[in-house]
Amino acid sequence: MWTLWIPGWHPTPLNKLLRSHWGTAAKLKAKDRKIITTAARAYGVAPAPGRRKVSLFLVLGKGQRAADPDAFWKSTLDALVACGALKDDDRLHVELAPPAFARGDAPATFITLEDVP
Repeated sequence: MWTLWIPGWHPTPLNKLLRSHWGTAAKLKAKDRKIITTAARAYGVAPAPGRRKVSLFLVLGKGQRAADPDAFWKSTLDALVACGALKDDDRLHVELAPPAFARGDAPATFITLEDVP
């Protein structure tokens, strides 16, 4: 099991990706890929051997509003696949835990990956 702690960052929400120009959306997703890939390497995440459970815990900073529960999954899962932490983001290779939210002084994201037998 690995838990990636990424302070000062949240994945780009799906609504922002859908409302943006395709070029802007691609840049936002590339930024998320870079951040998650860097964290996965820093925490020594092994390439996915098969199915993995992914949990997402977001700390909301002061004055920050919570988004829809599914808002942060798209960019997160695509980045995890790109860095090899997931084989694919289809139903056969990933099990999603409901995202959790908490309040804190500053935004942060925790991504937990667990191999599923």
